[in-house]
Amino acid sequence: MAGFLTDDEFDRLVQLPEEELVNLAIALDVSVPERLDMRALLDLCAVALCARGPLPFSKYDADDLESLPPDLLAAIAALQGIRGSASVAAVLKVGKVAYRPYETKAMHPIPMMLPMMLHAVARAAIAMGKAR
Repeated sequence: MAGFLTDDEFDRLVQLPEEELVNLAIALDVSVPERLDMRALLDLCAVALCARGPLPFSKYDADDLESLPPDLLAAIAALQGIRGSASVAAVLKVGKVAYRPYETKAMHPIPMMLPMMLHAVARAAIAMGKAR
């Protein structure tokens, strides 16, 4: 499996407490080895997010989505099940529905970490052939 995180993205994520990264893996049903290779674990989390179906987004994720290059936005849109041209509004509309189960779960790791992993998730979707 190729790495999906750039060095800059990885450097930002490893600044977070290790417990938060492990909690994300657990929430995604990714096995956490006794000896952590954080880059490999985060790559597995990116793949697991691709496999989940529509990704949970709130209105606060609009800026993160708008920062994506067109090819990565198209990959995220494909994960959301959007056909045709990708738009931030369409991704947010689907993401809002997927976000509902998390609204009552304060600080759930999936919606909290997704914006920080957005580029990696999109690259994973492209590599896995889930993007058009």
